[in-house]
Amino acid sequence: MTNIRLIPKTAAHVTFMTNNRFIDNLNSDTNPRAEAHPAMATDTDAGAARAGHGFSTQQVAVAESQVVQTGVLNKLTEWRFDDRGDTGTRARPAFVSDRAILVGFLLLASEHRPLWISSLAELFQNDLTAESRTLLDLPALVVDDAHANKRWYTGTYRAVHRMLASMDPFPQNHRRASTHTEVQAVLDAHDTDREKKMKARLDEFTEGFLHMTFLQQAPHLQHATRHIDLAIEQAFVASPTRRGFAKTNLAQKIAAEHTAGLQTLRPGPVDVFAGWWVDRKDNDRHDFGWGWAANIAVRVDSERPGESRFPKLAISATLSMPNVGVAEEAISLMRSARGTGLAPGVVDADLQYWANSRRERLYEPATELGFTPSTDYRPEQLGLRGGRAGADFIEGKAYCPSMPAPLQNASKDRRGDVIDELSYQNRLRARVYFELRPKGKPDSKGRVRVLCPAAGNSPTVTCSLRKTTDAGRGKPRPHIAEEDHPDYLDKICSQQSVTLDSRDGLQRQAFTFGSQTWHDFHAHARKAAEDLTANIHNHYRENLGKSSRRSVRGFAAAQVFVTVLLTNYNLRELAAFMDDEDRER
Repeated sequence: MTNIRLIPKTAAHVTFMTNNRFIDNLNSDTNPRAEAHPAMATDTDAGAARAGHGFSTQQVAVAESQVVQTGVLNKLTEWRFDDRGDTGTRARPAFVSDRAILVGFLLLASEHRPLWISSLAELFQNDLTAESRTLLDLPALVVDDAHANKRWYTGTYRAVHRMLASMDPFPQNHRRASTHTEVQAVLDAHDTDREKKMKARLDEFTEGFLHMTFLQQAPHLQHATRHIDLAIEQAFVASPTRRGFAKTNLAQKIAAEHTAGLQTLRPGPVDVFAGWWVDRKDNDRHDFGWGWAANIAVRVDSERPGESRFPKLAISATLSMPNVGVAEEAISLMRSARGTGLAPGVVDADLQYWANSRRERLYEPATELGFTPSTDYRPEQLGLRGGRAGADFIEGKAYCPSMPAPLQNASKDRRGDVIDELSYQNRLRARVYFELRPKGKPDSKGRVRVLCPAAGNSPTVTCSLRKTTDAGRGKPRPHIAEEDHPDYLDKICSQQSVTLDSRDGLQRQAFTFGSQTWHDFHAHARKAAEDLTANIHNHYRENLGKSSRRSVRGFAAAQVFVTVLLTNYNLRELAAFMDDEDRER
């Protein structure tokens, strides 16, 4: 039996109300805002509590309103119509609707209960008031129905899988383990065109829920910054079944099965479309898990990273196979984040992303979307890395080719402990004088004119190749002597300016790499991303890492559950942030 949750109605419990009907009274066990306000409580709610119902009418109405706001109910209807085609026939009304399924999952998540089909069926049977059952179009309860449990479980099971089927990129039989011969047959029969179509639907589903939570914020929180800055992170989502396989030895396993008897065949995987996640420990140990990677973008603050101006919500999320399409999934997260209505800002990510991806897979599409990277570098990426028209490319910026070698190698020397942090910061400040200055913003194709640091009306260095203007006289600045010139004077030394574009190999950063500004933002962004993944793996909250809390198999089910859990996390974080704001007033 479900524990009875009594909804307090006394004035002593009337605190921290948000005046936002989409947050109040949703998550009463962890959110003081969730205590019922006397003006919002009804006689029906009181009766429900006495009767042992787990959720009040108001709580269900809040969750139902949230689901409607996501827009996914209309999408599910449209997708089924597209898949079925215009046959002129109408489908039979479902025993349990999509709306009821999604509301039920949000309610279970709000109490950190397992997202099992059996838990959902029990909720529909025992935890709702009569008004809530009417709101969700659930069948009336039949007194003394000996088969009620089975009927509710079967109806709920079919409803969940009917919803998943409309957006499942990897359909397969999940009822039993497959032999490796069957695994190969499933892989051979896979429809990649259908995968792309259904994966797009799944991502739309997730986007609808997460953007709904973003819009629950007050306007001053939504627009605390003009830009949407992101920190990208991955989290492991374990398959409910642990057995996996490797494509590298699949043929060998199949050959062994052909020579083995039925009694000696070992069961293979259930979830064929998953992959091995490698968890690298500090003690050089590696733990392996069979499942998927949740790709998550959390909102961060590049303008004032030391302050807490808004809750750090998950803005966008997708699901993918581990170590497959990492760059493409990051682009999907950025594209989805633009749906908040804020201008694209800075995107921070660890070495798996910007420092490890080909520019045409990540940097170029990201800049086309309007985002600017902030990243660390691998050791071999530090220092001089190519150039164009005589300009030297160093750690995301273009410099004069006559910049002294100690300044060029500042980051290399710091990484190798050749210099201390104070000397490093001094060298970075000295570099600024040798930067090529942009004459404007990059155009739609990433092209920008850049000026020699010794040219123009406000030069930052003096050079024997350039005449110093009257406006630039008398100001202390580094001098480039003739012996410091490169052997070959390229265009940047013979012209006032040159054009650089995205094909030249320069991958600009939002901040000077290694500077205090870069460190402050990078530390803030990494902490926000890691805090989110730690919180959603908390055993007493979302517990994303435990597959035993979400036993439905398959890729589509995994992403739906990740969506529900991130939605609950966002709502809880928003309520906690607003509580803090109230206390500070």
